[in-house]
Amino acid sequence: MEFYEPTAHTDEEIRSTIANNDKVMLFLQADWCGDCKAIKPFVKDLRSLAESNGYTWIDADRDDNIDIANALGLRGIPAFVQIENGKMIDHIGNGERLNPADVKQWLENL
Repeated sequence: MEFYEPTAHTDEEIRSTIANNDKVMLFLQADWCGDCKAIKPFVKDLRSLAESNGYTWIDADRDDNIDIANALGLRGIPAFVQIENGKMIDHIGNGERLNPADVKQWLENL
């Protein structure tokens, strides 16, 4: 089983990605988070699905990017966050263990 390895980004890189792309999918997680580790074997496929639906993917770390998480009003991880035209539209995940099938269905219905 291959675990997804998120790419580290600065807050400015994340803000720039959100500002310069109409549709962004942000994956908020942390290395120490057990529920984040549980979803990581499925994130590569979830990322592909989001990108095939026209979303630019960006990873964020709950600790390193705390200002981004706070600005979006996110407290729990893991979370997948739908952002369009610079505004959060929806998200799935709020600190609970996510079922990969539920995340996939959520992404398919965007």
